[in-house]
Amino acid sequence: MKKWSVAQTDILQQKKLGSELGISPIVAQLLLNRGMADAGQAKTFLSGGISELYNPFLLEGMHEAVMRIKKAINDKEKILIHGDYDVDGITSIAVLMFTLRSLGIEPAYYIPDRLTHGYGLGSGGVKEAIDTGASLVITVDCGITSYKEVKTLNEHNIDVIITDHHELSKDLPPAYAIVNPHRSDCYYSDKDLSGVSIAFKLCEALCSEFNSKEVWKYLDLVSLGTISDIAPLLGENRILVKEGLKLFKNGELNKGVRALMDVSGLKNREIGSFEIGFILGPRINAAGRLGSARAAVELLLTDDKEKALLLAKGLNDANRERQKIEANTLKEAMSKMDRHINFKHHKVIVLYNEDWHKGVIGIVASRISDRFYRPTILISTKDGVGRGSGRSIESFHLFDALMGCEGLLKEYGGHQYACGLTIMEKNLEKFTKMINEIADTVLTSDNLIPHLDIDMEIPLASLDYDIIDQINRLQPFGEENPEPVFCSRNLKLARPVRILKGEHIKLYVRDGDKVFEAIGFGLAKDSDMDALVKKCPELDIAYTVSINTWQGMNTIQLKIKDIRLR
Repeated sequence: MKKWSVAQTDILQQKKLGSELGISPIVAQLLLNRGMADAGQAKTFLSGGISELYNPFLLEGMHEAVMRIKKAINDKEKILIHGDYDVDGITSIAVLMFTLRSLGIEPAYYIPDRLTHGYGLGSGGVKEAIDTGASLVITVDCGITSYKEVKTLNEHNIDVIITDHHELSKDLPPAYAIVNPHRSDCYYSDKDLSGVSIAFKLCEALCSEFNSKEVWKYLDLVSLGTISDIAPLLGENRILVKEGLKLFKNGELNKGVRALMDVSGLKNREIGSFEIGFILGPRINAAGRLGSARAAVELLLTDDKEKALLLAKGLNDANRERQKIEANTLKEAMSKMDRHINFKHHKVIVLYNEDWHKGVIGIVASRISDRFYRPTILISTKDGVGRGSGRSIESFHLFDALMGCEGLLKEYGGHQYACGLTIMEKNLEKFTKMINEIADTVLTSDNLIPHLDIDMEIPLASLDYDIIDQINRLQPFGEENPEPVFCSRNLKLARPVRILKGEHIKLYVRDGDKVFEAIGFGLAKDSDMDALVKKCPELDIAYTVSINTWQGMNTIQLKIKDIRLR
């Protein structure tokens, strides 16, 4: 049972905003729920474009970074781009590679192997920079906690420019320039940029120095990386993603992305947040999860259609393999939970096992966290060392908790909802105890009940095609701009409930004279389903709404998030 949290409705503000923007009260309330009380701010949210982007030079460290790269270009220096192995890092590498090439220099790139090197700028990246004779290393989507590695590079007369969006550790690395909006001395208005958004801002600033507009061609990659990294789709991220999605519809799309769409069954589908976050993104991630992410980088960099198709098929196969490994790991983790986790004592789930595949433990941690609504960390151990990945819930800041356990950790990084860490195996029991002690001071029992945030309670009969079109102006949906959830009460079943594939339910609900089709994915096994099927009582539902097109016919369809029988 989920706890419904219905946002408070301010009728006066709702009417005022609706009148100023010429929108329905429902959409006005959705904007208010997202912090858009000001009409100008709300208008930018709904229809803002590139002209609303901030000057990239307002980011602290940007001027120094651009001047150093400009010098490297003019002097034909050897530049090494160091990225991360997830979609955010891979797209960041591609955007910066394309931009530097357009400005007349051919950089090299390095991406660590997740299984052997671990996350971020490490010893492998340092060795690569030295061996290739680089005089400048530019990190994208990583590097902010790599103090020792940057110091080593400096000792070899290699300058380092760090671009990153992760939380800062206590001591900033001694880099030539650091571009990260989380810097305490950075007063940039938007603190929530994704890694690839920051790489894009660097490229935008660099291109302005050379009077080039080349960087605007790569917004498809920016949208791909930003959505996949579950970055907040507000502010500049939102504008960049919206503009990038336009390229998927009618622009000159990256050849590798086009090939990946073809092998993923998306050739003739409109691409939005769902298609990127759940279909394209996981396939790009698959390479880095199972080994080297170079295939994914090469896919985005290639201009050869045949090579792109071959690489895309390889990523598709890797994703299938990843799914099998993930399913086995989840099964093993659930078995360990039954034996070792007691919810009376464990507010944070910490599970470890020898040789769990490091490429999937983050996904499995996410699935366990979603199922039990508790922060979850999975750790794979080998040769006395554990490498872990964690996912959290709304009320628990995972990075802050790791800072509290710093004395037990070799390395760590991340943000509120996700983290990576390295720990000696001998410290695992102490770490489990310590992070749960921290959780005891932060989490109440109420924090551990899954909450369903509901934007608004409305009469179901008030929905029509015009309102749904207005709701869709809030797209693209994603982190901090979720697909709107409504609830409607005192509904009746218009037809008997159907069970689909033993897992899903399909029902038709009536509100007065209006009947709507509703689908509940994965709800067939809920405890209330027997009563719903047998007694057909009145019910309240929480749902999202969309227009379903089937055989040329449009119908309003509800996707059920939760059901309450009356």
